[in-house]
Amino acid sequence: MDLEDETLQMHLLHDYTTNSIKSQTIYKLLLDYLRTKNFRHFKCLVEQNLKKQPPIININYAYPNQSNETFLDIACKNGLSEFVKFLLEKGAKVNRINEVHNRGPIHFATENGHADVLSILLDEPTINPNLEVVQQTALHIAVKKNDLKCASLLLEKGASPNIPNNKGLTALHIAAMKDYRNMVNLILEKTKHALNLDTYKDYNDQTARQILEKKIPNISLPPIEKQNVNIHDLKYYLNANDEMNFLRCLKIVQNDMLNNDIETLIEMAVQKNFKEAIILLLERTKEIKCNLEKAANLAIQRGSPHILRQILETDIEVKSDLLLNACIELNIPHKGGSQDMSDRLECFNLILEREDVDVRCIDGKGNTPLHYAAKADCREAVTLLLEKGSYIGHMNNFGIPPVADISISTLSQYFDDCIVARKERTNEYTIEFDYKCLMPHDNSYIINQQKNFKNQEKREMDIFQYIASNNSLKHLLKHPLLSSFLYLKWHRIRYILYLNFAFYILFYLLLNIYILQITYVKNTQISTNSSEQMNGEIKNSISIYILQIFTGIMTALFAFREILQLLSSPCHYMLCLENWIEMTLIILGFSILNGATTQVAAVTILLSAWELVILIGKHPRMSTGIEMFKTVSFNFMRFLFLYAFLILAFALAFFILFKDGGNENFPDPGHSLFKTIIMLTGEFDANDIPFVSHPILSHFVFILFVFLIAIVLFNLLNGLAVSDTVNILEKAELVGLISRIRILAYIENVIIQAPFTHGSYCLICSNLLSGWRCNPLAFLIQKILLFPNYLNSGKLNVISYDSLETYESKLYDKVELNKNSQNKIIPISKMDPDIIKQAKNILMKKGQESDNEKIFSKLEKLEKRFMTMEVILNSIKKKIENNNCNILEHEN
Repeated sequence: MDLEDETLQMHLLHDYTTNSIKSQTIYKLLLDYLRTKNFRHFKCLVEQNLKKQPPIININYAYPNQSNETFLDIACKNGLSEFVKFLLEKGAKVNRINEVHNRGPIHFATENGHADVLSILLDEPTINPNLEVVQQTALHIAVKKNDLKCASLLLEKGASPNIPNNKGLTALHIAAMKDYRNMVNLILEKTKHALNLDTYKDYNDQTARQILEKKIPNISLPPIEKQNVNIHDLKYYLNANDEMNFLRCLKIVQNDMLNNDIETLIEMAVQKNFKEAIILLLERTKEIKCNLEKAANLAIQRGSPHILRQILETDIEVKSDLLLNACIELNIPHKGGSQDMSDRLECFNLILEREDVDVRCIDGKGNTPLHYAAKADCREAVTLLLEKGSYIGHMNNFGIPPVADISISTLSQYFDDCIVARKERTNEYTIEFDYKCLMPHDNSYIINQQKNFKNQEKREMDIFQYIASNNSLKHLLKHPLLSSFLYLKWHRIRYILYLNFAFYILFYLLLNIYILQITYVKNTQISTNSSEQMNGEIKNSISIYILQIFTGIMTALFAFREILQLLSSPCHYMLCLENWIEMTLIILGFSILNGATTQVAAVTILLSAWELVILIGKHPRMSTGIEMFKTVSFNFMRFLFLYAFLILAFALAFFILFKDGGNENFPDPGHSLFKTIIMLTGEFDANDIPFVSHPILSHFVFILFVFLIAIVLFNLLNGLAVSDTVNILEKAELVGLISRIRILAYIENVIIQAPFTHGSYCLICSNLLSGWRCNPLAFLIQKILLFPNYLNSGKLNVISYDSLETYESKLYDKVELNKNSQNKIIPISKMDPDIIKQAKNILMKKGQESDNEKIFSKLEKLEKRFMTMEVILNSIKKKIENNNCNILEHEN
């Protein structure tokens, strides 16, 4: 056993590379030792790791999967006195409260009746025998369980029997109600406090004195004395919903007495919705430092905006949990209906109005406030968060961004609002694009709040990839806000792509010319005589040698380019099909240079041409045609797979029927299948088919083949191709944008060394390459990323001039605007004209809507005036009629 433990210790110390992994493993091992009561190994492992500088473990570590229990909590629950004594010696916190169980170590020991453990805890000099958790002390628990031994230990160490619980009952009151006479006598005998028997009443409106006199008539009790107001009285009145007496006592209590409990009193007042009490308590906090975050969260949960406003006016620091909880509450159903929802929304607005609020904070699940607001389908909250700078693409731990739950109408409306017209001068028209919702979390927007800057988290194309893969969202890519962002990224790296294309064209030409040259030389050497052959060889050898050198250089440069990509991001490189084609092409290229066979040369020509087609298809204007080719090819193969067995059946039938006819097309099943596939295109050569051996059946099978395969199936394939082509042409703009997203995403991932998955890292990136720091393409990071260097403020201004002459004569305007604004400014010539046209249409539509709203408001006012006039006229009419009637009656 000792040898195994020593081996395990060495494994822990040396096999793990990071302290976090090592500490988690040690914590797991310590928990196993604690559960199995293996004190010797527990002590050895703790001492060994606490001696290190800095210590690898924390003696007060709380296990998240064990209800946040510490070593001391577990030891006290299980009565492990030896462990408890050792942990206290090593600095375990004896007064730490476990908020999951609402217990402290002293409560755990008393609740489970471990008097020996309780005795060790009470011997600790820093122990608080009156430690309250949800207004319950250890003495309350001992009395309820009628544990005389634990109660005696607590009373001897100064535990007070006068502290009321959340029902207003003291320990002595509980003992009297339950008729525990021995417990009552023990408290009266061993208490070190003056008994308070007359202040607190139970639900029967009886004091402890009244119950004791009723149940134990002969008991000797101390006389009635006037008690000074203390903190327990304030808690009692709050629990009893007696705000009047609470306010009376609060005015008497000094600030020194409130120092340790004012936070609890405020939280209780918030739960009871006592407005005046909260105001008075908050006034006391000006002289006492306290943390009001929990009280603010309670106000949010109860939907009390007036109370939350009072708390926020104390200038408390708004932490992340506050905004997150406000957004979570929006998604929780409540009984109050629409009014309750409006109160919670008002609480949300109060928090969001604070300048120090961080709308990009995240919780343990990786969710942002925008995640919860989107799940609640609260359009107003989503819009406000986006206006404050929330990012729509932040992936939580499950790989889901907020945009997944935001309604299409909300997104479209917000994207429209991000495009604004600015007319600061008469001769220019500025269109402003606000891209803050597309700014990833770890850029300059929150760079000061995130100290651990990780390249893999600042990808700008993640959100675009998600939108492109979502059928219900992908049409939003055509919105000018998103399409302009993609155009900017493309525009910044287009020269790199053009250079890459030019490089491959040169490689393609040299490789193919070299293959054709050596093939031609071999053929001419066979056909010419010896004298001419010698002269030709001399000339050809020089040209081939020169061509071979240049081809070899280009192939080596091609390989060097691929190695740079591989070193920069191995995962993304290896999982890209195009890269495998390029690697194969490099290997084949070197094989050709070393004298490979003509078969290898033929494959190389085909593969190089296919790679050229792929590169051409990367250009947005060419992507539609290439996408049609790929889609039709894939659908053809998928469609033909369903009928493959039928085609195979005809091939075998032809072999059986025509093998004896002496025809060379069907000598065996292989050739028969090849000929059948050729016949699919309509090349039948019916005159050469021998219908001699089985004339009737062979003609019938052949006609059946022509009808089913050549006519029906072939026309189905044509119809499928036409349908696919029409669908792609209808979505030509969207296809081009998706193609651009794929290219930009791959380049971005490779350059910034992004992990392959959005959530948990892939095995290679997290383990084998955890220490990899080589990034030969790092110099391109600022080129591919728009944030924070290119779009520092997240906004772009596109200046539209009346003419080119105006633009040239107003260059000083551009300089002046750049000085007065942090927004990036570009002329209209650097933006896609179609995008500008769409943006102007949106601005025109917004202007029309605003004009229509003005007209409708005026019509409503006129309608109200007409209704008022109608009422007045009707009243005048009635008065006239009444007067006429009175006159007639008088005359009669």
